[in-house]
Amino acid sequence: MAQKYSNKTVSIICHLALALLVLPLLIFYKKDESLLFINGHYSSFLDTFMYHITRLPEIAYILFVIALGLFTQKRFFLAVVIGMAICGLTIVLNKYLIFADAPRPFRYLEDQQIMFHHVAGIQHHKNGSFPSGHTMSAFCSLALAAFISNNKLMQFFFFLLAAVSGYSRVYVAQHYLIDVYAGALIGFIIALVVFSIFERKFISPYWQQPVFKI
Repeated sequence: MAQKYSNKTVSIICHLALALLVLPLLIFYKKDESLLFINGHYSSFLDTFMYHITRLPEIAYILFVIALGLFTQKRFFLAVVIGMAICGLTIVLNKYLIFADAPRPFRYLEDQQIMFHHVAGIQHHKNGSFPSGHTMSAFCSLALAAFISNNKLMQFFFFLLAAVSGYSRVYVAQHYLIDVYAGALIGFIIALVVFSIFERKFISPYWQQPVFKI
C-alpha cells in the first residue's frame, strides 16, 4: 500500500534549528560584518568546493526533484511541480519587481573600497540581492526531495546540501547572510505548505498511485 503521509520530522527540526542558530547573527552583527567574517575564513579547498556548489544553477535542483517526483505518487509529483512553480514566481517577483534595486555585497564593497576574498571564476552582480533566489530554490527543491524520500538520513543529507548551498553564496560574497536566511526560510515554507496540502487533500487511490511504475 502507498504511504499516506510522509514523515517530515527530521527535516523540520533541522531547518528550525538552523533558523534559530543563525537568527542571533542577524540581530547582533551588521550584514557587512557577517559577510566579511564568512568570506574572510577561506582556504584553497573551500574556494574550489564553494565555487562548484554555488555555481550549481537553480535549474539543476529543479530538474533533480522533478525527476525524483516522476517515480513517486502522483500527488507528490504534482506538489513538486506546483511548489517549484510558486518558488520560481516568488524569485522573479522579488528579483525584478519588489527588491529589484537591493544592492549586492559587491556594490557595497566596491563603493566603500573594502578588500575581500574573491573566489576565482565568480562574476559578481550588483543588484537583486534580497532574498537569495539560488538559496530559495535549493531549500524548496531539496525539502521537497526530503519529504518524498521519507527517510531520516536522506532528509538530513538534503538539508545539509541546501545549507551548504546557502553558505556558499555568502562565502563567495554574492549575497549577505540576511539574503540567504530569507531565501532559505521562504523556500522551505513553500515546500512544507504545498507538500502538506497535496498529501492531505489528494488522498484518493488514484492520487496515491505512482506516476511511473518501476
